[in-house]
Amino acid sequence: MRSWRDRRGLSQAELGALAFVSADLIGKVEKAQRWPAPELVTALEAALDTDGVIAAFGHALAAQRQTAKRAGGGPARSMEQAALDWLLDDDPAPRIMGDNAMGWVDDEVVDGVARRLEEFRRLDHVQGAGMVFPMVTAYASADLARLLASRPSSAEVAVRLYATAAGFWELAGYQAIDSGNDELAQGCYLQALDWATAAGDRLLGGYILAVNSAHLALHRGEVPLGLRMAKAGLRGTRDLAGPLARSAFTAVAARAHARHGDERAATQAILEAERNLDAASPEREPGWIRYFTTAYLADEVAHCFHDLGHPRLAQQQADGALAGVSPTHVRRLAIDAALMASSLARAGLIEQACAVGRQAADYTAQTSSARSRQRLADLRQDLGPFRKEPAVRDLEDYMRALLPL
Repeated sequence: MRSWRDRRGLSQAELGALAFVSADLIGKVEKAQRWPAPELVTALEAALDTDGVIAAFGHALAAQRQTAKRAGGGPARSMEQAALDWLLDDDPAPRIMGDNAMGWVDDEVVDGVARRLEEFRRLDHVQGAGMVFPMVTAYASADLARLLASRPSSAEVAVRLYATAAGFWELAGYQAIDSGNDELAQGCYLQALDWATAAGDRLLGGYILAVNSAHLALHRGEVPLGLRMAKAGLRGTRDLAGPLARSAFTAVAARAHARHGDERAATQAILEAERNLDAASPEREPGWIRYFTTAYLADEVAHCFHDLGHPRLAQQQADGALAGVSPTHVRRLAIDAALMASSLARAGLIEQACAVGRQAADYTAQTSSARSRQRLADLRQDLGPFRKEPAVRDLEDYMRALLPL
């Protein structure tokens, strides 16, 4: 709502007048302090002329409100509140929801939803979130929401459906960050955690906290919160997580320690993550964590050394990350190449930094990723002291021509 209101140049009072409600109600809905009634959703759609976007979220609101009623909660909830509730949850069993009056969901339907999720993930890796995010949110907010409001045909179907829904909202949150909308990302992650809890999937819930929510906090500069989220996920899955999941969770804790400047704690966490990864048998762990390979751990460690001020070590790890990433994961290549270039710049290797910076710009031009562009902005800042060098001037000109604002 706020995004579209800003686009239309309206104040809260002006939008309220168009929708026949008070400015105070508009403000509370925008802050997720009040549920908008279906009539208000329809009025906002007409007032903001969003071509169906606001209306599509009406289905998600209905499903979310139904979940909140069963849980005794409301929409205004922080990630820390959610993490505490999750840690204290002493009933990890699946919680079947939905109404048979809305229809039935069977295995075949869930298979289709799972295939759609994998296709969106593939497109996200290749294109970045800019082009895919509207499709993901539209599907999750309309088609998926209708399925979630329906009755699963069995407990097994319910578990699969809810876990897949958690995957959709986890992807939506990641894409919200990649689109530059951090606040929306938190709401998506909260929904993902709710559906993981409904599925009784404690390990998936831990992942959403320890990896997704912690990374979001670090991205926003909220380092203590990021560390708390990583620790919550680790503690809450202590008896469930296999070595691969523990490696992924611990790597994010290492990132938080490094961002905080605690080299000793970061180093200990890095070594623990490496030990766990060495001991892992990916085929014995859930499919959604198997992406975490040595290349992904190298990416996390490269960021740690970069933040700790060890550019040479960061280069070694970034090189390993780049070597192990699939050519189809263009956004990851863009981010890691930009990180490598920044580390070279901090080491005073300007010619090399500019050469790798060109590669990072080429990758970024193939995506619609705000995170990739931010990494290039960080590189330009690292090259700032050398802006009079011919190689730096050439790189600046190249990026301006390739990536116009």
